[in-house]
Amino acid sequence: MGILSMILGGCSGVKGTGGKGSKAKPNESGIASFYYGYHGMRIGSDFTVTSKDGKTVFNFEDGEHQAYGEMEYECESAVMGDLEQLYKDCKVWEWDGFDKVNKNVLDGDGFSLTIKFNDGSEMSAHGSNAYPEGYGEFETGLNEVMVPVKKACLDKYRSETIAKGINGNLNGIYVYFLQKGTSGSDSYTFHIFDENIRENNLDIKYTSKSGEYFPVGEQHYMLTFPLKDIGLDEVKKMIDDYGILNWYDYDEAAEDYNNAEWFQVSFSFDDGLNISACGTKHPENYDEFRKAFLSWMKEKVNLAIPVS
Repeated sequence: MGILSMILGGCSGVKGTGGKGSKAKPNESGIASFYYGYHGMRIGSDFTVTSKDGKTVFNFEDGEHQAYGEMEYECESAVMGDLEQLYKDCKVWEWDGFDKVNKNVLDGDGFSLTIKFNDGSEMSAHGSNAYPEGYGEFETGLNEVMVPVKKACLDKYRSETIAKGINGNLNGIYVYFLQKGTSGSDSYTFHIFDENIRENNLDIKYTSKSGEYFPVGEQHYMLTFPLKDIGLDEVKKMIDDYGILNWYDYDEAAEDYNNAEWFQVSFSFDDGLNISACGTKHPENYDEFRKAFLSWMKEKVNLAIPVS
């Protein structure tokens, strides 16, 4: 190796081993299980697709949906056929044994792939900010195959959660409204807790340009406020009246999101249920809930801190 090659190789920071390349041949026995894991700047997730007893089963864990734990969903057998085609089209067999890391990158992402075949053999590849040839095409194809399956799986667990109803007591609220573009210029942030959970249990911050609910200007209050005066039961009634449980795991963007109000809500209950939703495309009963909540919040602010 020449001096320049040594210098460039040392600066690259990429360490590890490549795959078997052209020496390897595709396995034609069929895929028995396909595991893929992602880790990095986006929240990590991993899944396995397995063919067993005439069924194709999808097992999934996702950092953005930790409340569900490990999910299981029976998907169409065509999914495994699509994964086998992707394995062939992207020459994934050439990656077997690939295991590289780029130590010069502090942030970033990485992947793990393990494929087991019907003849009992398997292959694997791993990378951290280092990827085998054709990985970009593979990742695009993998998303095309698996995103609909993930969505169907999440919809199943979401529906099951909603069907259980609300059985606990409300003990924490986070509500955030941020107007953008033609939607306005007001912003509101509210953290409200049972005082047994957090001492400064009333945390209110707003910027009011319209003066619709609060005086024009900016304010930030952090107070300890008795639970009996906060009246979380009143918010619980709003949750029931406006069907907020149906917002569970809602996350949708409006087509013109630069001119739509961004919202984020989280309602926590003492049995572990957390109703979270966000987006610029507003769910059913959004306007009615927003008006009722801000009117209620205005009353509580006036009670806690008299404002003119």
